[in-house]
Amino acid sequence: MPWRFAVAVILILGTASGPGGFAGDLKPQSRLAILRGLIAEFASAKTPLPRGEKGLFLKTDGQIDQERLRREITQHGTAVQPNVLIQITKIEFRDKEIAIEINGGGKKKTKWYERVEVGIGSGTTPISTGNKQGTPTGSMVTLVFPEKLPDLTVEEVKQYLAPTLDFNPVTPMLTMTRPVPPEFQKAIEEKRAAEGMDRDMVVAALGQPTRKVRETKDGVEQEDWIYGTPPLKVIFVTFEEEEVVRVQEYAGGVAGEAQPPLASDPR
Repeated sequence: MPWRFAVAVILILGTASGPGGFAGDLKPQSRLAILRGLIAEFASAKTPLPRGEKGLFLKTDGQIDQERLRREITQHGTAVQPNVLIQITKIEFRDKEIAIEINGGGKKKTKWYERVEVGIGSGTTPISTGNKQGTPTGSMVTLVFPEKLPDLTVEEVKQYLAPTLDFNPVTPMLTMTRPVPPEFQKAIEEKRAAEGMDRDMVVAALGQPTRKVRETKDGVEQEDWIYGTPPLKVIFVTFEEEEVVRVQEYAGGVAGEAQPPLASDPR
C-alpha cells in the first residue's frame, strides 16, 4: 500500500477565528460567509511574505507597509516567495483589522498533526509545515482599515487582498507553446490536477507545491507533489517520470481517490 494511504483521516479543527463578538459593523452572516469562502482557499503570493507572528500589513488603499515588511524579512526570513501557491488556514476579525493566516501562520503551535508522519516500514516523512525543530514556516497578512470594520462580502475581501494574494492567477497555460488537450484545459481552469498531465500543466493548475517527496516502489521512481496544510485540504499529485499517475485528496475525512480527469471537482 503506498505511503499516501497511511494518512487516513484529517479533521477540521478550530479554523474559525478570533475572540467572541463581532468586530465593527461586520454582520454575523457576513463574517460566516467570509470564513466559509476563504478558509482553506488557495491563492498565489504576489509579494514575499515574512516568517514570524506579525507578517505583512496591508492597507485598504492597496499600500503595503514596506518598511515593516523589510524589517520582518530581515529578522525572521521569508516564508513564501512570490508566485508560490499558498493556503489560508485561519481568519481573525479585529476592531479595525482582518488577520489572514497563511500556511499555518508564523506562531509556534503544538497540534496533533505536527507530529504526523507518513511512510512505509521504518522510513517516514513529516507532513506538517513546521521543520523538525518545530519552527513555524507560515506567515500572516493583516488587512488594516482606517476605521472599524465595515460590512463586507467575500469578493470585497479578495479585492482588498489583491495587492498581495492572487485568487485568479494567470496560469502558465497561456504561454505554453504546445497544444493542451481540451480536458486538461478544463482541469486547469478549475484549478485541479488530473491523471495524464505533465509537470507544466500541474503548475498551471495548482502552482508550485508546498513540498515534494520522492520514493521508489517496485523499482519505479515516483515523486509526490504535496499541496496544502493539515488539518485542511491536502492534495497529493504523484508523478512517474513526467506524467501524473495518481491524484488524491485528504479533506477533513477519509482519504480517497480524486475524481476522474473529466469530472468536476468543486472546492
